[in-house]
Amino acid sequence: MNTETFTTLHTILKSDPSVPDEQRDTILKACRQAAPRKKRLGTVRQAAEIFTPPVHPRTIQRWSRRGLLTAIRITPRRIRFDLDQCEQLASEGVA
Repeated sequence: MNTETFTTLHTILKSDPSVPDEQRDTILKACRQAAPRKKRLGTVRQAAEIFTPPVHPRTIQRWSRRGLLTAIRITPRRIRFDLDQCEQLASEGVA
């Protein structure tokens, strides 16, 4: 949900006296959680440092080739990784 839609919904809910405050807050909280988040992109080195202990950047590239991590190619030589995906992989462990 984009910001404009959220603001419109908030205005409508706030102006409608038939909607209890608690219900309005619950609806708005659900809308905030459903909003897509921007990906936190990082370099190969930043992705490698997320793991404990840190792994070598080539390991990140190997995991990308195996499909464990998604590489986002900005230019032919500039590759970024979703740092949230790296954190998830670090917490789950690599099989």
